[in-house]
Amino acid sequence: MSAVGEIIILLLVLAYAAVQVAALVVWSVHRYRVAQGQPGFIAERWSLLDLWVGFHVALLLTLGMLVVMAFWGGLMLALFSPHSLDTVQRAFLVADRDSPLIWAMLLPLLVVQNVAFVVTTVLYMVGKYGLDVNALGLRWDWQSVRVGVLWGGLAFVITPLVELLSVGVLRLVLGGATFQQLMDWERQTVALEGFLESLQPGPALVGFVLVVALAAPIGEELFFRGFVFNVLRNRLNFSSAVWLSAGLFALLHVSVKNFLPILVIGVLLARLYALRGSLWSCVVMHGTFNFLSAVAAILTGGLG
Repeated sequence: MSAVGEIIILLLVLAYAAVQVAALVVWSVHRYRVAQGQPGFIAERWSLLDLWVGFHVALLLTLGMLVVMAFWGGLMLALFSPHSLDTVQRAFLVADRDSPLIWAMLLPLLVVQNVAFVVTTVLYMVGKYGLDVNALGLRWDWQSVRVGVLWGGLAFVITPLVELLSVGVLRLVLGGATFQQLMDWERQTVALEGFLESLQPGPALVGFVLVVALAAPIGEELFFRGFVFNVLRNRLNFSSAVWLSAGLFALLHVSVKNFLPILVIGVLLARLYALRGSLWSCVVMHGTFNFLSAVAAILTGGLG
């Protein structure tokens, strides 16, 4: 199987496994609370079961849109450029990690994933719960935007320190050789830093920066703060909702080295949302952090 297929399958399997583990934990705690005579987590409104179903809806929507895109892409090639089918197939089978073909597939995958996040959030928060979109914090507020820029800049400054701590702990626990093998594996599979460092100036580079700075923050903030965090804080205490939503957010990124930094970012985003009541502040914070991180990765790769 090509590097493209391996990366996509690995990401999907890890994300799905993380969701199932989280669902099993929640179900176990639910059964325990019911057995103790306490309110459970499953209800008509703000049910934790909605989270489990919602993650599956987002996953299925992502897969469905990718299948449709692949079908129509293949059909267009077959109709208008049949001689290129064999060339594309061979390129797909032998593509390495730095191939432009990987970027041609990775960018639509990221966009489609975040479209699925938006659709899932709207289905639940507007469709099932009957909330107005402004109740989610989507009313534009320039002050919240300015706060988001400030928090995003601060997050960019502090996360390298958290990453150093995370790397140090992993090295201490795993040992030097195992740690290095894990880092090499992550860099060759799920880590986006390696992709960014290999990119040359051009449309692919601009496209990726736009996706991580605009599309990803909108989709992920609507889903993780607008949907996941809102459900959790209506069923759990505030601190549990903050940390559990941040944990799910970190698991989605399927990175061992960056789990702790992303967890910290998720906590900050949840607290900013609770503080400002504005998803735009979270979108701007997330986008600012992603943009600065992408530029730093590109410059580091270029200088290296």
